[in-house]
Amino acid sequence: MLINKKMEFSHNGKNLILYYDDNYFKITTDNLALANFIKIKSKDKLLVEFGSGLLSIPLLLSTRSDIKMVGIEKNSKAFRLSEMSIKDNHLEDKIKVINDDIKNLDKYFAINSIDIIVCNPPYFLLDNESITSDKEYLKMARYEGDMAISDVARLSKIYLRDGGSLFLVSRADRLFEIRDTLIENKLAIKEIQFIYHDLDSTSKLVLIEARKSGKEHGLKVLKPIILEEGDVDG
Repeated sequence: MLINKKMEFSHNGKNLILYYDDNYFKITTDNLALANFIKIKSKDKLLVEFGSGLLSIPLLLSTRSDIKMVGIEKNSKAFRLSEMSIKDNHLEDKIKVINDDIKNLDKYFAINSIDIIVCNPPYFLLDNESITSDKEYLKMARYEGDMAISDVARLSKIYLRDGGSLFLVSRADRLFEIRDTLIENKLAIKEIQFIYHDLDSTSKLVLIEARKSGKEHGLKVLKPIILEEGDVDG
């Protein structure tokens, strides 16, 4: 049974509606930070989010860009809630959601056809974490299974146009592993931005922009984000 709730909020001066239920992440700190980190150029025509969940990132981006956006979401309940949000926000001409696995991208997109890929991938490795969520969807969202960083990088190499960007948020302690995986797939990190809970804490999360066929030098480290209060969701 689909139990849904409606969240109404304002972003960039525009009113938005998000449908959700308590078994799914709503708008988390990392999703909000990732949405703000994404850079959309005037020539960019298509943005695709891997594992779009409740579609919060495309909804946030819709307040500042007219780019066409597609969410790929495997979970059928999250997919239906996303469709409700698209309809009530009157964004049918701007946002679409597909109920499928990202490994089936060939059914929907041509090679080298996507300008921007966005992903808030699972942060933890199943083989080294002893605590897992008892809710299957939240477990999938937190722990690598069907969507490992290697899958995200491989598909980005295939479907991004040359010069297209992959935007990620992940745990800071996995940065070197992610860098190596991206390099293996011809994706060069161009910008990173660390997120801190407060001035006395170490960084837990990092935002990453990697560019297909980009040069491996010229990395820009942006000013850190300091959260004044609240936990970082992952």
